[in-house]
Amino acid sequence: MRAFVLLIGVALLAASPSAPSAAAKLGETCDGIAALKCEEGLWCEHQAGECSVADGAGTCVKESGAFCAAIFQPVCGCDGKTYGNDCERQRAKVSKQQDGPCS
Repeated sequence: MRAFVLLIGVALLAASPSAPSAAAKLGETCDGIAALKCEEGLWCEHQAGECSVADGAGTCVKESGAFCAAIFQPVCGCDGKTYGNDCERQRAKVSKQQDGPCS
């Protein structure tokens, strides 16, 4: 009986969720199958055109607080919105679908 209780205890410990993993740092892989999140002040940018890739991984990049120049070079974000330029898209923390306006 004692061995049975011990066996149940070990099984419960093995089945319990592990501690959350540390957040990904600047330049490290994020999202993906492991659903890794970036540290505060960073966001996960996916490669252009990989908006709907299942379990697609990206790279942690700095949030852009910079002023964006008033240059009109439209880009399409993964959210389906056309941004005036790439800087505006990055400030919105949205990965790029393609250069040019969204269809």
